[in-house]
Amino acid sequence: MLGLDKTEYTSGPSQVGRSVQEPSRADLFDDLAQMLTRQVVVYTAVKHAAMAERLDLPMDDFRALKLVIECETLATGQLAHMLGISSGGATALINRLEQRGLVVRDRHPLDRRIIVIRPEAQAREAVLEVVQSVSDELAIMSVRYDTPELETARRFMADCVRMFKQDTQRWLEGRPERHGN
Repeated sequence: MLGLDKTEYTSGPSQVGRSVQEPSRADLFDDLAQMLTRQVVVYTAVKHAAMAERLDLPMDDFRALKLVIECETLATGQLAHMLGISSGGATALINRLEQRGLVVRDRHPLDRRIIVIRPEAQAREAVLEVVQSVSDELAIMSVRYDTPELETARRFMADCVRMFKQDTQRWLEGRPERHGN
């Protein structure tokens, strides 16, 4: 159904005695780019839908909560923009999260006209609890790799996250600021 049998990914060092040609650097990059930009995104979205269901949150509310937790503080307008919803839709969403004790509204420290959203400790704990199963699965999978391989994978992923954060910051800074959002 999901086409999981169509693509075989191997990991770890090559098996001794195999006559399989090692992939080129370009092939490795293409595979990594496809996995990060398409496959990981799709299956992460599915995993997040399951997590939202476990927390009894609508998917948009869960997406918003994840953004607020990751960013620590988000202006209402930034949250609306990141979710692709109107400022009124963002306000209604924030109201629901606030009523459940997951976020708190505050004023921006430098511009008191801007409302910012911060996660409550309860939100972090709830999301951490549902994410734990993913961490457990990754821990089991990681035994196939030695420490230098894990260090390389971590360094690569950290660079990817840094790039995505910089892109997000540029995207948010490139749009006109609206006060009150």
